[in-house]
Amino acid sequence: MVYETFLETVKNSLKETLGTEFSLSLQSVQKNNGLLLDGLCIGKAGERAAPTIYLNQFYQEFRFGRPLEDILSDILSLYHSSLLTGSPPFEELLLPDQVKNKVIFRLINKTANEELLNIIPHIPYPGLDLALVFCLTLQKTEDSLMTALIHNSHLNTWGFSTDDLFLAAKTNTPRLFPARIRSLSQVITDIARETVEKELEEALEEFFLTPPLSPPMFVLTNSTGMNGASSLFYEGILKDFANANDSDLIILPSSIHEVLIIPYSDSISLEELGDTVFSINQEEVPEEDRLSNHIYYYSKSENNLTIAFTSSALIGTKNP
Repeated sequence: MVYETFLETVKNSLKETLGTEFSLSLQSVQKNNGLLLDGLCIGKAGERAAPTIYLNQFYQEFRFGRPLEDILSDILSLYHSSLLTGSPPFEELLLPDQVKNKVIFRLINKTANEELLNIIPHIPYPGLDLALVFCLTLQKTEDSLMTALIHNSHLNTWGFSTDDLFLAAKTNTPRLFPARIRSLSQVITDIARETVEKELEEALEEFFLTPPLSPPMFVLTNSTGMNGASSLFYEGILKDFANANDSDLIILPSSIHEVLIIPYSDSISLEELGDTVFSINQEEVPEEDRLSNHIYYYSKSENNLTIAFTSSALIGTKNP
């Protein structure tokens, strides 16, 4: 079954299952880094919000032999789990005072999102290839998070400026999604505790904790681990960490979800780190999760973040 036929088959099958009170439509949605995804929008009569389920990955599963019936069942489960239970009435999202405490920012690559940035409010960071964009938090629970990207058209509805969004977001984002910094060794150990048997866990702990990683690396993200790279721009976060380590910092953009921090020393090869970041981005990080192929340098004395190194592999390319 070709891709277009798969999309139509999924839409028609679910419409038959859900009944006439539901409306289903296929939409192409632009995501991070220019990635276009095909989503199935499922609306119900009388409801103002309609979740969108992305179908690209489901098609890959279908190609590798997964039964269509199982895929349809998963899509229905996703639909029901994404309903805005306990969320504010739609009308509240039209009221500026109600909106302000729901605005947060996220960090994306400026170069790779030029087309998207034309239609959404954003703040480019001077001298870097990064930009802060803004979302509304619609629903936040222990297990899920639902947000909506803010477009230029929303500013007219609310009578906001981009600066208004930033003032609200720089307060709301750290409050709703506190920053979290842990050593890379501890992160790996925690993953081991969750995924492996006790004997292997102990072996991993011994391997990563004795001796310590050199140079020491720390993971900066937020309390959910989603879009946590934006915590890089929480007020004072880098300054306080640099002061605590009495060192300038090297920042490796692992993904839009997290960054790695290394206290700077003369023994660090910026060239090797830059080439490593580029290689990992191309081979390991999904396109929609990539943040940058550059590494950054934070100066403790100047309280300033700059691009530290550009991989030689980037010369002549348009990669982020």
